[in-house]
This record gives sequence, C-alpha cells and structure tokens, in this order.
Amino acid sequence: MPAVRSFFLIVVGLLFSVQIAFGAGGVDGGGGGGNMVPALGRGGPSLPQIFSEGVSFLADGECKRAEKKFIAVLKKVPRNSETNYLRGISLQCQRRHKFATRYFKRAKRDDAQFYQAYEALGISYLTLERPDLAERELKELEVFKELCQLGNRVCPAVLLKSHRKLLAALKRTAGQPVDSADDD
Repeated sequence: MPAVRSFFLIVVGLLFSVQIAFGAGGVDGGGGGGNMVPALGRGGPSLPQIFSEGVSFLADGECKRAEKKFIAVLKKVPRNSETNYLRGISLQCQRRHKFATRYFKRAKRDDAQFYQAYEALGISYLTLERPDLAERELKELEVFKELCQLGNRVCPAVLLKSHRKLLAALKRTAGQPVDSADDD
C-alpha cells in the first residue's frame, strides 16, 4: 500500500502547488509562449477551476471523472505539462497504461525537467512488460542527476525521489531486493 499512499500524497501536493500558482496568476499554458491560461468564457467555469476539480476527483479516486476534467483543460491548452501528466495519472489509475504513456511523453516534451513524468512513464512501461523502455527512462533521470553533480549543484529533491522510485520498481520487477529507503 505504500505506492497508493505515495500516489495520493503526490496528487494532494500537486493540487496544493497548482492552487497556489493559479491563485497567484503565475501559471502559463505550459510549453512556452508565456500565455496565461484562458478562461472558458460565457460565464462557465475557468480552466483553473476545471483543473482543480480534476485534481480533486483524482485525489478521491474518481479517475474517469478526473480524466474528463483534464481533457477539457487540454482542449484549450494542449501543451500544459502538468495537465498532460495528470491525465496520464488518471489513465494509469484506470489501468490504461498504453494510453497513459502518450500523456507522460507529452508532459516530458513540454517540460524536460518534469521528473515525475519520467518516473510515471517508466512505471507504465513496466506494467506493459517493457522493462527495456523503463530502463531508458531511468537512464534519462540519471543523466539529469549527473548534470547536477558535475555542476556541483544540489539536485532537486523531486529528481532524486523520482529516480529512487523508478529504480526500486525496476529492481522489484527483476526480483532484486529493494532497500526500504528507495521505496518511500
């Protein structure tokens, strides 16, 4: 059950950080360009509100309803890494891993340093019995780690955590022992 607990902690953390960013007006459409997220108009709910509803549904385990909210946001802002990532998570939650990979790849495309997308993509690949592709995602995370270390910089905690979790999942799949510190 640690994976379920971690999943919900990530979702709640994302909800909190996104609400803060949206509330401050600091979130753009993702993928560059600097455009603010547009409202739907005609008195309907705003995109931040729809996004927040999707995150709430996801946190409550209502994955299909969450996915519908993320679809609505992506129709207006298709290159938003957070929304693509969360749509992928909602698809994973429905055990639709093949489709989830599409949205994790999009999240990576729109934000190359969205480390959780590498981890989630690797997990979906493992579920689809493609450890070779999961290992590629792990290697990409290792490149980011090496760049931090070469520059004598502290690596972001989210990078280190995503690397540890994907490494632990790969070890578990291969039948190797997993250190409990790797599985937080």
